[in-house]
Amino acid sequence: MKKGNRISAALSAADLTQSISQLRAIEQKLPFLITLQPDDSRSLRKIGVDGVPYALAGLDAVRASLDFTRRSFDLAEYERDVTLMSQLRELRAVLLPLMQKLEDTYRLVGADVMVTADDIYEDLRKDNGETSAVQAPLSQMRKRYEHRNGAKKAKKAAKAAQSAATPAPDPS
Repeated sequence: MKKGNRISAALSAADLTQSISQLRAIEQKLPFLITLQPDDSRSLRKIGVDGVPYALAGLDAVRASLDFTRRSFDLAEYERDVTLMSQLRELRAVLLPLMQKLEDTYRLVGADVMVTADDIYEDLRKDNGETSAVQAPLSQMRKRYEHRNGAKKAKKAAKAAQSAATPAPDPS
């Protein structure tokens, strides 16, 4: 069942500009943030849920005694890393729910827009381009379905070819 207009809101141009500016200001306060390549990200050791207490326990241990550590161990660097990890964890606790709300709202408004755009497309198709003012938008909207229909036809053709190439089971 089609559902449309499940959200009705507006964001002023000034509020959008201000929000983007504030987000960029936050990003500038965190110049050390990086973007990992997918392979690099997959190869990293994961911190997991129990990683924070594990790292904090390690910090407590080396603060109590450095005698058991390797000679190259840098306590000050480890303290900085643990502190930064904790601080980033606090930021994540605020940003992740905000990002989830942003994504969910974007998906919902996008779904509403697409349902309405489909209705518009159906109406334009009924007009069949007779109204000159809508010929260009109708042509643009058709591209979405031409692409999808082309993919469906290719899938059906591949399935038919596979069925034809597969021998029938031996009835004996």
